[in-house]
Amino acid sequence: MRILILSLTYPLFLGTNAQQILHYTETSGFDHQTRSQSLTMFQDIAQAIGATVVDDNTGDPFNDLNTLQQFGMVVFSNTSGDGILDAQQRTNFEAYINAGGSVMGIHAASDTYRHSTANGGSTGTWDFYPELIGASVQQNPNHVSGTPQYAMQHIGQHPSTALLPDPWTKNEEYYYWENGYYRQDNVPVLEVEETIGPNNVVNSYDAPRPMSWYRELPQGGRMFYTALGHAVSNFTSDMLFRQHIAQALAWVLDLSTAIAEEPRTGLDHLDITWWNDELTIRVGSELIGSAFTLHDNAGRIIRGGMLHEAATTVRTAAVATGSYYVTVKGTSRHVMIMR
Repeated sequence: MRILILSLTYPLFLGTNAQQILHYTETSGFDHQTRSQSLTMFQDIAQAIGATVVDDNTGDPFNDLNTLQQFGMVVFSNTSGDGILDAQQRTNFEAYINAGGSVMGIHAASDTYRHSTANGGSTGTWDFYPELIGASVQQNPNHVSGTPQYAMQHIGQHPSTALLPDPWTKNEEYYYWENGYYRQDNVPVLEVEETIGPNNVVNSYDAPRPMSWYRELPQGGRMFYTALGHAVSNFTSDMLFRQHIAQALAWVLDLSTAIAEEPRTGLDHLDITWWNDELTIRVGSELIGSAFTLHDNAGRIIRGGMLHEAATTVRTAAVATGSYYVTVKGTSRHVMIMR
């Protein structure tokens, strides 16, 4: 399993706006009751990358465009319904996106302001939003019954899936898009296998379908959405879900510039993996015998040693959650330690 690699050298700091994340959880439809757990997860992730999170369940930050523009991204975490933002707040959010703002949606974010072409009620109030997020979940039925276990395949390469097994088997309330709305230029990164519907048969909407996707926005911002995140456990104990969101968030904030590739030559052959509290440093033959350091954003050395083999493993149980760099002969790779 490989981790996201950044081609930037340390120290890496976000711009002033990018350091703030708006975590928005207001509902006027089904309430998943995940807001506090989601907030804690996002706060943990933000701390690791030097960002801060502003929590909101009222829509007040949308009252003023200048306020919105203080945020590097807005997260719609299990929002729902079509009665959460008034007309002026919606106009301000559109202006934020049109000025280069970025957005992330989690699970019921696609059951928020349903598209006018989607079936069911509460459609057509604000098509800008589902067209931005990229989907509206269908109704009757919305999803599979319960949270069954299915496998999701990776599609292409993206930082958000760099730490996930392929396939990733997960219990989830898998959504349906066929009779809802799905934007065709979404770029999927995870696709669930064929599922069985709540009527206990395979329906046309049970076909393999995207569960996470992204788009580079023409105005300069980024959008990432995942249909995962129904149960509270996603935010509290599912470390793979947390890694998926952490790497997606880093991508939305434009912290990532590359993904580890298969073996390379020269000083660029430096790959970093972190998993189960073990940091693995893989190098080409030309770097065997070199010294390495693990250091934080401030340049403080946390660990150090020699690379006696092509793959060197360092235990990190005593290393705090956060954003770090491994440097070998002046070449640095970024690694996020998340628990």
